[in-house]
Amino acid sequence: MNKYVKLAIIIIVIGAALYFIIPKIASKEKPPTQNQSQGDGTTPADGYIIKPSTLENEIQAVGTIRANEEVEIRSEVSRKITGIYFKEGSTVGRGKTLFKLDDSDLNASLNKLKLDEELAVINEKRTKDLLDRGLLPQADYEIQQNTLGKIRADMESVQIQIDKTSIVAPFSGFVGLRNVSVGSYATPSNVLTTMQDLSKLKIDFSIPEKYVNFFKIGQKIIFKVEGINEEYEGEVYAFEPKLENGTKTLILRAISNRSNSKLLPGSFANVRLIMKEINDAMLVPTEAIIPNLKGQGVYVSKNGKVKLVGVGLGKRLEDKVQVIGGVVPGDTVITTNILRLKPDAKVKITKINQ
Repeated sequence: MNKYVKLAIIIIVIGAALYFIIPKIASKEKPPTQNQSQGDGTTPADGYIIKPSTLENEIQAVGTIRANEEVEIRSEVSRKITGIYFKEGSTVGRGKTLFKLDDSDLNASLNKLKLDEELAVINEKRTKDLLDRGLLPQADYEIQQNTLGKIRADMESVQIQIDKTSIVAPFSGFVGLRNVSVGSYATPSNVLTTMQDLSKLKIDFSIPEKYVNFFKIGQKIIFKVEGINEEYEGEVYAFEPKLENGTKTLILRAISNRSNSKLLPGSFANVRLIMKEINDAMLVPTEAIIPNLKGQGVYVSKNGKVKLVGVGLGKRLEDKVQVIGGVVPGDTVITTNILRLKPDAKVKITKINQ
């Protein structure tokens, strides 16, 4: 065989051997990346050292704005409407007549009773005179007294019915759209219009059960509504004395002066209930929180191993969350490669985040 051919074969064999052997050697010598476990089972991960922080404590909630007072205007009696004396959407004072109902038959009855009363008064005086002269027994006089009393009771009853035909504003405020016209038949089941006192506004919102012991009457709230780039203040003045069954939340009610006429009842409000400032709050990155069957926890690195510690959660910030219990300042919590870890697993902190 030609020596050049033999040389070529030798070179090819050596090259093939190097092609397969060198990558294997290189792969054995290549260090693991941050997301790869090392040969001894140690997992690299980032850590975060807990330190006390000052936290402006507040609870955020979504609430509903309500009128200070609100009522549906209805008729107490069933009668035809003969007059409407307000402009829709206007303000009216307390006692202002809003609707007048037909009372012609009632007035006729009252006039008849007045005539009966006049006659009964005359008869009562006549019988009293005869009684005083001994010409009439006491029983006859008492009959006349009873007759007069009954007429006057009937007059009072009819007058009450007449008063009910004038439907007046129960308080000062805005009157809404009317649902009837002159000539319509009003009944107690029909809503004729609505009224709202908007001099102040109420804000109803709920807080979780775990915060029930941290709020108090007189606490300040700050709220905003969609479409208005302005914040408003209010004050908690009442609460529902029981938790909601489904959500286990407590309903609070705050009051606020209506400084902006654009604030309307029925609007949703983003509410912040201002609590006492926390000077030693412990915050951890959100990604460090591990949900589990018992609640939430974090992995804490100690002596090259991780320990799963249960924690409570407090206020949430943009990228951090307050943890309550389970950890102390100076603890290092794991923030990456959490899914690769389990309790007592080996870990190597490759980076400390602040």
